[in-house]
Amino acid sequence: MDNPVIRLGRLHQCTFEQALELRQRGFEGYHDEMRKHYPNFPQAAAPAPGALDRLLDGFGSEGIRPELSIVGYVNEKPVGFVFIAIKTVDGKKLAWNGGTGVFPEYRGYGLAKLMMQEAQRVIREQEVDRAVLEVVAKNKPAVTAYVKGGFRIADRIVGMTREEALTAPFLSGKTPEGVRLQYGVPADVARLPFYRDKVAWGCMWHYMKRGESLIVYDAEDKAIAYALFQRSRKADGQLQSVMLRQCEVSPERSDRDTLFRLLLTELYGPYDVPCVRKTGDLSMANPEPIRALEEAGFTLNYEQYLMLLEKEEESQ
Repeated sequence: MDNPVIRLGRLHQCTFEQALELRQRGFEGYHDEMRKHYPNFPQAAAPAPGALDRLLDGFGSEGIRPELSIVGYVNEKPVGFVFIAIKTVDGKKLAWNGGTGVFPEYRGYGLAKLMMQEAQRVIREQEVDRAVLEVVAKNKPAVTAYVKGGFRIADRIVGMTREEALTAPFLSGKTPEGVRLQYGVPADVARLPFYRDKVAWGCMWHYMKRGESLIVYDAEDKAIAYALFQRSRKADGQLQSVMLRQCEVSPERSDRDTLFRLLLTELYGPYDVPCVRKTGDLSMANPEPIRALEEAGFTLNYEQYLMLLEKEEESQ
């Protein structure tokens, strides 16, 4: 293409059909590329009826702001995007890069770089306290571009899966004496002193409207561990899948491995029932649960970096 005319606009200026095409074609080839690095990464789902409804529902649940999200045009055709989500949680303004994509035939023109620069400008203009994004660890050009834009690598996050029944529970023997477990809603963990708040967008408590929490209390009724997860069931009530999003133990505890295994045994149980057991963008900062999952035969789907841009760091 000779001398293409490139400009940037906003998603709210597009039709619904254009937004859907941006989402579908902008990520075209993404799953195939991921499978080169991670053979167990899921295959791309075929287009299905209701795709537009799911896109719009996702915008609502994820907090995507069409008036702030970036669209890249080539010769007046919308061919690229950066979705931007912004929410205020507990008085702190949070932002998320909810995806960057360009149609395959328009890649290589520098459009992604321009859109990311504009997205970072919008985030600063909105006076966001903390912006987060997730990027494939092996995508070095993208990581470098985000670092140049002010983001830093804060964590490594992982997706793992096991679909067969487990051969044994994660914790052998009895539950540690004096502890009790309590299920609740994700908001229940937000005030815990050891709540991990620097996590992927989908792992934050406010994102998990259909999620659950599991908190472990000691004999003095003090919270000492927690997990955030999502479960789905079949029509007959049988467990279909479990997605673990967070798994944390108080740093004051010396029995961390035991407590991690207690959480995994409880939320992934009953262990001898076949179902899809997953982690979604789970932090690798704690080696104990990662080691336990590997020992249980969970396979690696992907590894990503969690990257942050924080106002206080930017001003330094």
